[in-house]
Amino acid sequence: MATVKVSADIAAPVERVFELFTDIENGPARVGGIRAIKVLTPHEFSLGTRWLETRDIVGVEDDAEMEVTAFEKNHGYTITHRKAGVRIDTEFTFEARGAATKVSIEFALNPHGLPPALLSPLEWAMSSKVRSALTSDLADLKASVEKLAA
Repeated sequence: MATVKVSADIAAPVERVFELFTDIENGPARVGGIRAIKVLTPHEFSLGTRWLETRDIVGVEDDAEMEVTAFEKNHGYTITHRKAGVRIDTEFTFEARGAATKVSIEFALNPHGLPPALLSPLEWAMSSKVRSALTSDLADLKASVEKLAA
């Protein structure tokens, strides 16, 4: 399993940061790489929430159906989707640090039956692109949250 992790401190209380990170309907306005979101479950963001997300991936639009597969309010959640036989889990964790919040995002590829020898070159090639995308997404969200929390 390949993992990539990024983190940042955001100048806002954990409750506000969590609220804005889980406001998926406004994702395209807050994250440059997200082109569109269509919510598939009409309820508050929680375990089981699903949506269709369209992203710009290296200049190509890509759709993925996302699902919240773990959830603990103000502490963390995991989003899962599948592509080409690979389960992709993205875990978000939130840690209060006084009036600020440390946010960490960990991206993990789970091959589910694919031979490790086949996945290794893919993991190596993807890790720098994934790290770059996660860092960019987190920077966009940090700027948006800090602007809205001010």
